[in-house]
Amino acid sequence: MNSLDLLIKNNPTWVTMQESSQERVKILVSPPSMGTATQRDFYLELRSSNQRGVRVFEQKNHKQFPDCCIERHINYDSSFCVYRGSEENLEDQDRAIAWWSNLAVYLNNQIYAEKYGLWPLASGLSHGDAANEQLAMEELVENLGWKDELLKAIFRSSGWLAEPLPRISKTHDQMLNARAPCPRGCTRKHKILRNQSCERKQCSSGCTKQHKPILRKDCPNREVIEQLVFHEYRRRKAEAELVDGLLQKGIQCCGSMKNCQLRDR
Repeated sequence: MNSLDLLIKNNPTWVTMQESSQERVKILVSPPSMGTATQRDFYLELRSSNQRGVRVFEQKNHKQFPDCCIERHINYDSSFCVYRGSEENLEDQDRAIAWWSNLAVYLNNQIYAEKYGLWPLASGLSHGDAANEQLAMEELVENLGWKDELLKAIFRSSGWLAEPLPRISKTHDQMLNARAPCPRGCTRKHKILRNQSCERKQCSSGCTKQHKPILRKDCPNREVIEQLVFHEYRRRKAEAELVDGLLQKGIQCCGSMKNCQLRDR
């Protein structure tokens, strides 16, 4: 059974089949709303992909979204980037069910983006090969509790990782000047808290001392900090190359989002 047939067989109650053929299906979807989002109807078309999976488009006569918006994960050909790998072969029932769940999240994210001009932070994913770098960064910070900080840097331009990055070697595998302050802005706390310097913004209760910055060579999370910088250099480069490619194709900003790399380059 191919991916399209698997989706048809396992469609949820909020999906209504309209027309179908061997290679494409037209559907009406009313995904459950999330948070304060209002439930909406969407007329979509599913098509078989080159990866033996399924691609999603809006039906031409019922469009609500821009033709292309990389910030809203709508590709230059108007197909949806529902999630990473969403056009790959689904293979079994469990993956088909998960595919529908991801589509519901994606459509609710579109409603959020339409209202606020921002993609929900928790669903943020860099474009193209840059996503690999972001996922590697998320893995690095998982046990440190820095994921929210990481996502805000990438998608809200907030925090040290959104600023000009520290200098690195020409081979991109070594940061220069280890005696510079830790780029994360950590400070040297009292001795009892020193090993927690990267985890604590404040020192002991009532402390008014102006603590000195930690040198990068002394940072308890030096290796993680350095790896984040290397990955961020590569992530920015990959996204810049993708955006340049779209600009060369004549793709322009749709104007629906507060921040857009196509407009702000």
